[in-house]
Amino acid sequence: MNAYSEDLQKIESSLDSLKGKEYISEPTVDFFRNITKAQYEIKSQLCKEEIPFLLTDDEIKGKMQNGIPMITWDKLPLNESYLQELFQEICKIMKNYEENESGNIQRLIDAEKSGDIKLNNLVEKLFQHDSSYFKTLSEDLKVSEDILIFVSLNLAKPFFETAAEKIKDKIADKVVMDTIWLKNCCPVCGSSAQLAKLEKEAGKKILYCSLCGTEWRFMRIKCPFCCNEEQKSMKFLEQEKSPYRIDVCEQCKRYIKTLDERKGGDEKRAFIPSVEDLATMYLDIVAEKEGYERSWFFPPSVDELKAGGESKTLH
Repeated sequence: MNAYSEDLQKIESSLDSLKGKEYISEPTVDFFRNITKAQYEIKSQLCKEEIPFLLTDDEIKGKMQNGIPMITWDKLPLNESYLQELFQEICKIMKNYEENESGNIQRLIDAEKSGDIKLNNLVEKLFQHDSSYFKTLSEDLKVSEDILIFVSLNLAKPFFETAAEKIKDKIADKVVMDTIWLKNCCPVCGSSAQLAKLEKEAGKKILYCSLCGTEWRFMRIKCPFCCNEEQKSMKFLEQEKSPYRIDVCEQCKRYIKTLDERKGGDEKRAFIPSVEDLATMYLDIVAEKEGYERSWFFPPSVDELKAGGESKTLH
């Protein structure tokens, strides 16, 4: 059994622990399970290939010191046949589980077959955080923008996760334990955070990337999206008897779900960000009702990133 099979088993075990929960339906869990299995099939194929990640230790150190994410487009192990295989499987799964979106999905399939879209373009524009591309494409194809981003994100994940795993051992201590990278974007791929966690021992805040899965340390009192540090406008919504809370920013009206390990957690499942995100869907509803918006995939704008330099202290 390879490492990817073991990881998939852990995810499936965590998903099994969600069965019977009143706030999440079994079809939703099965949908996520099937998408994940399709992605791990691609990852298992990628792991059999020699995929060099051409960055020296000095280059990695230089990028981190200058606040530049590790992955560039030309370094990504993108395989066209694997993209095609995964795209077809994702669309098949979505058509089986999302009957209301069958028209959107079929138009997307037709557009790919006719050459109106290229799968590597979807991934590249996602990597470049080009939200205007998806808006225009949605209008041109008459396919929901949410569907386009969902498909593109799940299409891209195995490739970015594989690339991130090539260098995670070289940067793990620096981005989690040290203060060399305190930015609001992933040090590996430059994407925004999916979830946050406050560690049990010292309450250190860790962010988890929405695309490649990398984790990195961040300031406790700072918006991970617009970089607002004004304490009065940084709040959190607590849930009774829950270790989870919703960290909100009054400046940009965005939020991130945060697990406070000091208040416990679900001992029946390991902390796997993608599963925890699914398990806390009810918090998304709470946040949206309160008028906050999730920064779903697209991270801060270029202007926000420029303004989001490192803070000198960790709060």
